Amino acid sequence: MKSFEAKALKFIEEHLCVFIIILAFLLGAYLRFSMRYFISGDTDEYYLSWYDEIKSLGGFKALGTQVGDYSILYQFMLAALTYLPLIHLYALKAFSIFFDLLLSILLAFIIGKNTEYGIKGAAAAFAFAWISPVAAMNSAMWTQCDSIYTFFVILALLYLYREKHVLSMVFLGIAFAFKLQTIFIVPFFLFIYFYKKKFSILYFLIVPAVMWFTTIPGIIAGHGLLDGFEIFFIQKAEYYLMEMNYPGFWMFTSYETFVEKYEYFDWLYPVGMILTVVVLAGWMAFTIKAKAKMNAVNFIGLALLLSYSAVFFLPVMHERYGYIYEILAIIYVFYNRKSAVPLVLLEIISIITYSWYLMFVPRNLTWLAVLNLIVYLWYAILYVKGLKETEESADVKIA
Repeated sequence: MKSFEAKALKFIEEHLCVFIIILAFLLGAYLRFSMRYFISGDTDEYYLSWYDEIKSLGGFKALGTQVGDYSILYQFMLAALTYLPLIHLYALKAFSIFFDLLLSILLAFIIGKNTEYGIKGAAAAFAFAWISPVAAMNSAMWTQCDSIYTFFVILALLYLYREKHVLSMVFLGIAFAFKLQTIFIVPFFLFIYFYKKKFSILYFLIVPAVMWFTTIPGIIAGHGLLDGFEIFFIQKAEYYLMEMNYPGFWMFTSYETFVEKYEYFDWLYPVGMILTVVVLAGWMAFTIKAKAKMNAVNFIGLALLLSYSAVFFLPVMHERYGYIYEILAIIYVFYNRKSAVPLVLLEIISIITYSWYLMFVPRNLTWLAVLNLIVYLWYAILYVKGLKETEESADVKIA
């Protein structure tokens, strides 16, 4: 071996994690670049038409008109994109991809600074989050914004753990301002409030205050004072199906077809809401009775389990609604390596459901629901076992 080869190999070995991050970034970027031409049904029917309408109305001047059924904050971001010298499809995708990157960096920071893996863990967390086919399909194919609100949800959880409650609520409010699906993490915030008793319930008022603050550009442009909240009720009223391509609990009780309205939806929907509340309350009561320490392992584990429970048992769930707990699962695996297999299975489930919607790839939603139930129970068992194990271990923290 030549001397320059030996030096080069030594340099690579000494900076292996940096090379992994660079390689992961390039692979993830190429993956998204290869999807640049893809136009999903949602993109064609909604996002591109919204973009064109906002641009035709004068960009920011359009904020006084409700375009589409997304929030005023999202409409504001679309208006900002109309001023960029980019093809509208690329501008929309770049916005979501940018938050893919921010979310991957945030996970790398959390893992790198707060686990025994250090820089190696940071590199692995970044690589998994950035190269994830689900993340790439969500932003670069579907043009969805799930990475955007989830980024702020993870920030909110980070500051909740640090007991910086005002900042936590601010970030939670921003997440809500982007997407109502932020609500899946709210049960965990309520649990921390009751269990730790470290902040006033009045702090939760920061969330709607921040949401309202994000609507100010729209109000100035002509929106009503409460229009930013009304849009969420419009979103809720759009669907009358117990399942919407998410393989959850209600897949076991309904036939797999898209019809305008199930005959039993009106009475089964309230049952689903009550069941979800019972399941969430059950996990909270179990944790309280166990007198669990809210160290990092249990904190992340319970946040994952409660958000997973909400999506799995609630009716009218879409396949993308698992994004929060899927990201939490990436963090959790660095605190509990036994969760590696269910993490991979979560990814597979979402890839299949995404592929059916985006590319009409056949799938059996009933069998996916069985697999999803197994994964849910798997995480439940890991959490229960983890409560006892962490009582005897050192308290690992999220800084």
